[in-house]
Amino acid sequence: MKNNVQKSSFLLMPFLILISFSAVNAKSRGDHVAKEKIGQEFYLKRCSSCHGEGKRGGNINSKQEWEEIFAKNGADLVELHEYEDNTENIIKYIKSNEFKKESKRMLKFLQEFAYDSEYIPTCY
Repeated sequence: MKNNVQKSSFLLMPFLILISFSAVNAKSRGDHVAKEKIGQEFYLKRCSSCHGEGKRGGNINSKQEWEEIFAKNGADLVELHEYEDNTENIIKYIKSNEFKKESKRMLKFLQEFAYDSEYIPTCY
């Protein structure tokens, strides 16, 4: 009897180890939590009502493309939003000191989910 229990335990152990590694990997493949939480908050407050969740929107551009879009105090952002429904308020924000303060963190957040980053949300 004791010998059978030892054999069963011996055979069961690799199976349990395999299951535990699978559980760890399953957790790590879940939704990526943004490292740039402050930038995420700025994005959610200022942009998400039109552009949706940042993890989806971030992957429409590369890291470099996001940097170019946010360069020159957001001049390209102004052009991209010229014909939006809420153009006046959007452009006013982009030209504001608030945008200058918030844009660096927002840029880092969007680059975190750029299509050439290591966290492509569509893969999760």
